[in-house]
Amino acid sequence: MAIRILSLLLLLISNLVSANDDQFMIGVGDTIVIDVYNEKDLFVRTKVSQSGMVRMPLIGSIQVINKTARQLGEELEVALLDGYLVHPSVTVSIEQFRQIYIKGAVKSAGAYDFVFDLTVAQAIAIAGGLKDRASASAWFIIRGPAKERIKATAESKILPGDTLTIDESIF
Repeated sequence: MAIRILSLLLLLISNLVSANDDQFMIGVGDTIVIDVYNEKDLFVRTKVSQSGMVRMPLIGSIQVINKTARQLGEELEVALLDGYLVHPSVTVSIEQFRQIYIKGAVKSAGAYDFVFDLTVAQAIAIAGGLKDRASASAWFIIRGPAKERIKATAESKILPGDTLTIDESIF
């Protein structure tokens, strides 16, 4: 039983580590965990607010959005070296990603939890499938703060915070 629990714990940790590599930027609505090795008073778990600022003990408020977990960890290590700790080791992870949104000609439009390696076809399935009048090709992903509109195919990847729009066809 103990071996089973240990292997489950290792699997969860490896998923968390692989999920927080350099492919995802921290954004508003993400829940992040900041852990400084051997410094339990510097542990922070918080949901990123609209301001994009997180309050960190000793350092104060820091901007976290549009940085990867690794970039933020390195930035915090440098800040903690500045008169606070001798050899800080900071781990930042994204514990929960912001939701994705699916709208348009799908059966159940709405907000859904982000899932890794989610494709447009899978997102449509999550939303209950296409309506009868849904377009077979006018699919778009709205991404990022600039609201960039990207033409999507069934195999296009969905990222945290994306909005998938399925247009209706004329015929």
